[in-house]
Amino acid sequence: MNLARLSSLALGAMLTITSLTSQAQQTGPAARPARAETRAYISRNVLPTLRIQRQKLEAQLSTSDKAQLAVFRAQLHDLRQRGRELRRTTAPGARPALTEPEQQLAQQLRTETRTLLQSVEQLARKYDADIARLAQELKPQREQWATDLQAITAQHPSPATQPRPRKNRRSDGVRRFLQPAQFLLLQPEASTPTPAAPGGNAGLGGVFPNPATAASQLEYEVTKAGPVTVELLDGRGNTLRTVTQAIKQEKGPHTLAVDVADLPTGTYFFKITTRAGAETKRFVKE
Repeated sequence: MNLARLSSLALGAMLTITSLTSQAQQTGPAARPARAETRAYISRNVLPTLRIQRQKLEAQLSTSDKAQLAVFRAQLHDLRQRGRELRRTTAPGARPALTEPEQQLAQQLRTETRTLLQSVEQLARKYDADIARLAQELKPQREQWATDLQAITAQHPSPATQPRPRKNRRSDGVRRFLQPAQFLLLQPEASTPTPAAPGGNAGLGGVFPNPATAASQLEYEVTKAGPVTVELLDGRGNTLRTVTQAIKQEKGPHTLAVDVADLPTGTYFFKITTRAGAETKRFVKE
């Protein structure tokens, strides 16, 4: 694997959403609405489906590979934090010239990231066939994602910073995200912290998309750290299954990717039970 490809993987490995939103190559104030809208689209439409596919792969991983992958993630997280600390030393706004020590540190971070991703790529080769199969299952969704992302970018044109023409540019972006190493690094856990909704209201955030077809993403708030149970209910309030049962979740916003492809068309509810009480959120399955 050449270094150019590893460099491409590095961004996605350290920051999942920005690896996809890099499709919008605009810069400056005119690009900000497009970036924000793209991030929101990916968070609500792409990531829930990708996490479900990644959960399928998790069952194929050996115990030792899971442990090694956890080490890789921790190391990448450390590199990302060090990169953030370096950026904090620079002034806001236009990128200033780095000092010589800062340039050396930045180069060191890039080198460490490339070396680490080489190890991840080597591990991912063991599961190439499984990842290719899971990616193929997403072909219809990937085509829709590409169309939607193109539409978002078209709504916020920036003539001065138009990228060079490239065939299937946005489709390629999603394809890069499904490359073995990057896909392997994606956290399979259903529940992960997510940015708080505007206003910071406590309680249940919402279900996206709604109506849902194959996958949905539940957003909820944990106001008191402790055990959390999420159940799927039918339209009459009968429990169909327990989606997740965590011994402890930290206080704050969380998301839960749920596979609803097997549900018949109709109305359903998610019931979230925490130390603070129980809440439900309605959604429709098409």
